[in-house]
Amino acid sequence: MVQFFQTHMGQKFYERDIPEMVRKLNEIASELSRSNDLKERELKIKERELELLETQIRKENN
Repeated sequence: MVQFFQTHMGQKFYERDIPEMVRKLNEIASELSRSNDLKERELKIKERELELLETQIRKENN
């Protein structure tokens, strides 16, 4: 009996489909990392805005 890897579909799967899936997973991982970096930067900006607002409120109350 012919094994899957010996068939045309099996060869395509291992030689083309799997490498393409790996490339796409790497792209997803890269974009997820980029998204996380942007969210971290956004959080730092929001934290800084909050600090400035708190400072302003303290000054107004004194």
